[in-house]
Amino acid sequence: MIGDNITDKNSNFEGYRERLTNFSQEFEFGLFLYILKRSLIWIVMIISLFLFVAFLYIRYTVPIYEANTILQMSKNNTAQKILDVSQMYDEGSLAGEIELIRSKFLIKKAVQKLPLEISYFVKGDILNDEKYKSSSYEIDLIEIKDSSIIGKPIIIDFLQDQFLNIEYGNYNSEHEFNISQLVETPSVSFYIKCDNREALYQKGFSNAYFFIINDIDALVNKFYKGVNVSVLNPNAQTIVVGLKYSNARLAMDFVNELSSQYILYDLEKKSGSSANILKFIGVQLDTVFMRLNTAETMLQSFKKEHKVSNIENISNVYVDNYNKLEEELLKIEMDESILNEIQKSGELDKEIELYNLIPFLAGTEYEALLSSMINSMHNLMMERDDYLFTGTKDNERVVAIDYRLQIQRNLLFESIKSLKIRLNSRRLSLKAKLKEFEQIFLEMPNQEMELTRLQRLYEINEKYYTMLLEKQIEYRISKEGFVTNNQILEASSYPSAPIIPKPKVTYISFFIASLIVSLIFIILRYLTHNNITSLNEITKLSNASLGVLGLVPHYDNDMPVSMLLVDKKPKSVLAESFRSIRSNLQFVDSSEGSKLICITSTISGEGKTFISINLGGIISFSNKKVIILDLDMRKPKIHKAFDVENKQGMSTLLIGKAKLEECIRHSPNENLDYITAGPVPPNPSELLLNPELDKVIEELRKKYDVIIADNPPVGLVTDGIVMMQKADIPIYVFRADYSKKQFIQNADRLKNENHFHKLTVILNNVDINRNRYGYNYGYGYGYGYGYTYGYYDDSGEKSSRKFKIKK
Repeated sequence: MIGDNITDKNSNFEGYRERLTNFSQEFEFGLFLYILKRSLIWIVMIISLFLFVAFLYIRYTVPIYEANTILQMSKNNTAQKILDVSQMYDEGSLAGEIELIRSKFLIKKAVQKLPLEISYFVKGDILNDEKYKSSSYEIDLIEIKDSSIIGKPIIIDFLQDQFLNIEYGNYNSEHEFNISQLVETPSVSFYIKCDNREALYQKGFSNAYFFIINDIDALVNKFYKGVNVSVLNPNAQTIVVGLKYSNARLAMDFVNELSSQYILYDLEKKSGSSANILKFIGVQLDTVFMRLNTAETMLQSFKKEHKVSNIENISNVYVDNYNKLEEELLKIEMDESILNEIQKSGELDKEIELYNLIPFLAGTEYEALLSSMINSMHNLMMERDDYLFTGTKDNERVVAIDYRLQIQRNLLFESIKSLKIRLNSRRLSLKAKLKEFEQIFLEMPNQEMELTRLQRLYEINEKYYTMLLEKQIEYRISKEGFVTNNQILEASSYPSAPIIPKPKVTYISFFIASLIVSLIFIILRYLTHNNITSLNEITKLSNASLGVLGLVPHYDNDMPVSMLLVDKKPKSVLAESFRSIRSNLQFVDSSEGSKLICITSTISGEGKTFISINLGGIISFSNKKVIILDLDMRKPKIHKAFDVENKQGMSTLLIGKAKLEECIRHSPNENLDYITAGPVPPNPSELLLNPELDKVIEELRKKYDVIIADNPPVGLVTDGIVMMQKADIPIYVFRADYSKKQFIQNADRLKNENHFHKLTVILNNVDINRNRYGYNYGYGYGYGYGYTYGYYDDSGEKSSRKFKIKK
């Protein structure tokens, strides 16, 4: 029953939970420091392991460098202000500019400007070193025969005498190439350019060089993941363009080039509206110029042929009226042409061409109406483009803008349709009036009428041509006058140190992590610590119901089996502890006559045999005859302690196969005898219940002052309980840092249930230096019975105060 309580895992769990619950209230600082001391080796190993991992992390992690460029967003068109030309673009927001800078479109432009068609590497044991702009050789690519070679490493093995081998994939050149000749493989052909050939043929650099023909799109995706664009100061309109990359120089060049490409693209984009207008004007100029040239040629030919130089004799009234009607008809035709162009641009959703026609509406009667509609459509289109930078066409705001845009477009088309109907009606009216004037002119001389017509045609084309030339000059000046004020406030410098890994930060982080892990390890050991460590714990857990007979200090030297030690160093700490126990025995039983001392423990290994032998030895030094009985017949050890055979003993004595005198053996010490357990019987419990054992005890009482019985553990079997009931002084042994705390409850239960009122305990294998960590062991031995002994070292010399302080 007791054994079942010892092995009950639930009791262990309850102990752990109770310690965890009362951790803050009953924190045992001394125990914690003791566990800390016992865990120092583990702590050092944990810290060393973490620091070693930190070293490996720093040594074998690809270093990442960060390069940053600061840009300021601003733009201006001076010529536009001077000429008062309407603005052809909208100012973009910072969010839109950020998305533009980090777009794959601009990244691709930057990649194409940098020398990244081929990347050069030097192979290391674990990491590869990219030689951007620092390679000892260059590849002059002639032809790519197989596109699958792109992105794959091509290894160059520089041999002696300026020869080399090429290796990639499953291909390995069967012959050696000369470095100065064309290298032609099934997949690629190239030349190798090298200024310092000796550097390539160093020893230990075999198969160390390789290069990769890059795929531009793959590079763009690679840089896109590392590019970071953020707002630095919204009030100052400044942003930071950064890149995290494994090559410091490439990171610096890339962010600088990306910033430059953004400024160039912004300049091209914002001046593109003027370019489109100039293109439109140029086409119109060519057409008008041809018409003007034709009219001039016809006019000169007519004058030369008919020798007519003026038309002064033609009525000025009719001529002026006719000219006005003709000009108005031409204006109507131009208006219809502009309306058709606006309608065509609106149907094709070409916002730039549609918006560029606004200047030609100037001066028309429907300028205000159409300009406002076109401006509204243009604003909606720009707003939609801004949302498309960060969203998709299915975005709710984009769908709403498209709906509003469709409404504006329908209104524009309906307005144009109405205006065209009105212009057509007006044009028909003007043509009717012109026919009336022509009927009048028919009555005039034919020569004057023809001359007037040609003169009028020439003047109209000349006026139109002059207007187009003026507009062309204005927009050319506007285009050239646009200068972007977006500028690089701070170009990226060469990043001298990587951001990943940072040695100091890494070592400190791993060191702190190791301390945290060590602390958790110590706390876990503290929470799961369930061993008896001090006499105070025995007193506390037993509610002071168990008398404490004393403690036995830890023996530092190796001791494979229990052995008699008190006779070898009689002045040692160990001997003094047993003297103290011997002295305290008189307070347990001071009656006259022979005493039976039964010593037991909960489980094997707690030191009951060691206590039995050395307690018997120390008592024998006081001129008392002592005999030790080995009643632990399942695991006998007394014979091993005295290094004798175990052919006969208690087992043979109790079954009548041996006599008492034959079984008693004498130790080297005077007054100390012992009886071994004898051969292991199949029924040790029955032998201990044999009445013959009582006869043996009574016979020994006549010859010996003290009988010490080494009983079997009572936590595993019940054999020893019978002898403990017969004992004059029952002793229960615990071993420090070995016996579980539940064993105290078992000893207390054993005492109460079997009425062992004289039951006392001995704490074995105590580390007496533990007082330095808060335990009340001291350098003396006070056990509650009034006796205190000084501290002796293993040599037998009493320790001085200086020695104590040193210990």
